[in-house]
Amino acid sequence: MNPALEPEILAALEHAGIRLRSYVPISKLRSAGSGRCTYRIDHAGGTVKARRLEDEVTARQLAAFRSELPEAFAPVILQHGRVLIEAWIDGDPLPDVPAPHYLATAGALLGELHARSKLGPGLLPEAYSPADHRVFVQEILRRLVATGALGEEEAARLERALEQSYPVQPAYGLTHLDFCGENMVIDRTGRLCVVDNDRMRLDAFGYDLARTWHRWALAAPEWDCFCRAYGSQMPFPNPLDSLHFWKIVAAARTAEFRLHHNPEEAGLSVICLRALAAEESV
Repeated sequence: MNPALEPEILAALEHAGIRLRSYVPISKLRSAGSGRCTYRIDHAGGTVKARRLEDEVTARQLAAFRSELPEAFAPVILQHGRVLIEAWIDGDPLPDVPAPHYLATAGALLGELHARSKLGPGLLPEAYSPADHRVFVQEILRRLVATGALGEEEAARLERALEQSYPVQPAYGLTHLDFCGENMVIDRTGRLCVVDNDRMRLDAFGYDLARTWHRWALAAPEWDCFCRAYGSQMPFPNPLDSLHFWKIVAAARTAEFRLHHNPEEAGLSVICLRALAAEESV
């Protein structure tokens, strides 16, 4: 039996003029602390997605961010309180090994998102600097060593790599932070669409790209195809500079998050950190 639909979501549906027929919870990760939840809503006129966020400020900001996205990203129909009503994209999941056409399309989409939202660091007071990220990662590495998840030498290698690949002038703007095949579908016209866009914030593009690398786990040829398409959309040279720094950041911060919210998957991020450490010379 489905849990009762939250009153806030019912109020948002009423505000949108949507008469509910049925609903199914589809949240991938439901945290009692965050208050986030997501539902598929079937109604007389079709289907929508209803997403409740932490608070109204977050919902309003996310709706504003998403109004800037290319049309291949599922749009927000309405924001009411801390609830977003979003378009439901009917389609098939992207295969684990996507065709080159879809990889190139995905890379170009992320590149287009970054290219259209490039801002100066001074305009992003809430964005984390590379120094902030490095401090976070150093603390995470110490905790992983203390628990035995990571060896002391491995952590030391990763810290050296952070110093050696530190970004000099990182580009900032609107980042997706969950851009991966798991959040994409092929719609009934054959178009690639991104259907989960609820983690967006202002941050470094390198971090966003590294998050995709870590979350999607593409084989080297597929990743190269994605990156070529990504780079073709960027208005500044060398968009992959300092990617090694951001890969360590992405893997470490994901390991920390998963240890708290999804422990059974945390080992994947630790394995990734060990692989990155093994790439460093003694």
